[in-house]
Amino acid sequence: MGEKLGGLKIRRALISVSDKQGVVELAQALAATHCEIVATGKTAKVLIEAGVKVVPIEEVSGSPEAFQGRMKTLSFPVCSGILYRRGDREDEIDLSRLKILPFDCVVVNFYPFEQAACAAARGELSRKELIEQIDIGGPTLVRAAAKNIPHVLVLTSPSQYSRVIEELQANGKIFEQTVEKMASAAWERVSHYDAAIARELGDRNKTLRYGENPHQKGFLKWETDSPIAWENPLTPAELSYNNILDLSAAYLLASDLRSLAAGDPCTGVVIVKHNNPCGVAWVPQSYPGAQKLALTRAWEGDPVSSFGGVVVFTDPIEPEAAAWLSQHFVELVAAPELRQESASFKSLLSKRKNLKAVLIRRFGEGPTENFTAVPGGKLVQTADSGVEQTFKSVTQVAWPQEKNRLARFGIAICKALKSNAIALVRELSDVPGALQLVGAGQGQPNRVDALKGLAIPRAQSVIAEGHESSGLTECVLVSDAFFPFRDSVDAAHAAGIRWIVQPGGSLKDSESIAACDEGGVGMIFTGVRHFRH
Repeated sequence: MGEKLGGLKIRRALISVSDKQGVVELAQALAATHCEIVATGKTAKVLIEAGVKVVPIEEVSGSPEAFQGRMKTLSFPVCSGILYRRGDREDEIDLSRLKILPFDCVVVNFYPFEQAACAAARGELSRKELIEQIDIGGPTLVRAAAKNIPHVLVLTSPSQYSRVIEELQANGKIFEQTVEKMASAAWERVSHYDAAIARELGDRNKTLRYGENPHQKGFLKWETDSPIAWENPLTPAELSYNNILDLSAAYLLASDLRSLAAGDPCTGVVIVKHNNPCGVAWVPQSYPGAQKLALTRAWEGDPVSSFGGVVVFTDPIEPEAAAWLSQHFVELVAAPELRQESASFKSLLSKRKNLKAVLIRRFGEGPTENFTAVPGGKLVQTADSGVEQTFKSVTQVAWPQEKNRLARFGIAICKALKSNAIALVRELSDVPGALQLVGAGQGQPNRVDALKGLAIPRAQSVIAEGHESSGLTECVLVSDAFFPFRDSVDAAHAAGIRWIVQPGGSLKDSESIAACDEGGVGMIFTGVRHFRH
């Protein structure tokens, strides 16, 4: 894509920077195009010492710097010079009447609040000193400039200067595409800066003991009326960064399960360890002791991993389930209607004094977007929502409709596992309609290891403990992505698995289908991949 035609001629620039890196070179390039430079305090001093002609901000604002630097740039003449709309008849009249001179460029970077927050966390700064690092004028000037593109160029980082210098030296102007790009970066910077302040000083923010590891800093920022009551944990034990991640993963899976239960009232338990579901069970509410059964079967799915995990109930905790769980070590419990005064809650704490507990207000409110920071940027994607896919039977062995419910249960779990992911699920033979995760393979570089190395051995162990003669024949295998070769099908068949769910879409789908037909395995394609990296 080529640069947009035309360009912005910078006749007057305002420079006020905390980080002086590269500012002299930028000012020199601006001055070389006969641009008038207005600068504040220490910035002006640095530029003057470098031989750059500068107009002090006081000559524009008409007011001296005051209150130990708290008031410098904010003034009617300065903000008006940035905000006035070029070519607008009424704005042009005001500009002439008020004798305002326009700014075509604003160069501002903010007081280093984020660095100050880290120093405060180390005990090196007081709260009062931290507050003094909140920039007021800078964000105001940046907002005004970014609002008035393409007529005003706004620069918020020294990393942007080289591109501007190159365009000034080559053309004497700044391309409109560059102006738009810098404005987008300015909005991001203002948002990030405001979020850092809110994280430290806002009411809906909490500084955690540390992040994922003890040497990392961690914060929790929650929304008003969050579906999970982050702001009011029910026990003194502090939620850790990892607790919050695991509870969030369990909450999202429980929400998916509840979305599948329309007209099929069930109660469920989800156990998560290291951000992966390790125990999941779903039992019809009509079955006597349904919740306790869901809890025990979820735990039996992987008792080693469940130890010290996070447990989420889809329904209020019943006394029998609470009594059973009080005998087993878990880090955190969350459920609807969880209250300190309830008998179930007191039962939970009877033998687990350090248990963490959080109320779930409602299910089904996951994020609509996911964000991941990468070097020099941020990845953003819409959330992987929904588990209602269309099933297409692709093998000689027809897919039985009665396994659709189990298949969707498995898809919800597989969607919550780290890729490459395999979930092995079954319906309990002694409790019709009750579903259980019996084997999970997750986080592997290849799908065969996820299946042969993790999911199958775990499922075989669960089946053996239950003394079930059917082995894995009634289990459904769910894969989060297609099989690139037939080796996964061959491994599944060798273990006795007869039913497979996968998205399809590989160039070698025909080989996987042929492997199923050779082994008498039924397989369906869903057309939807559920990677979770």
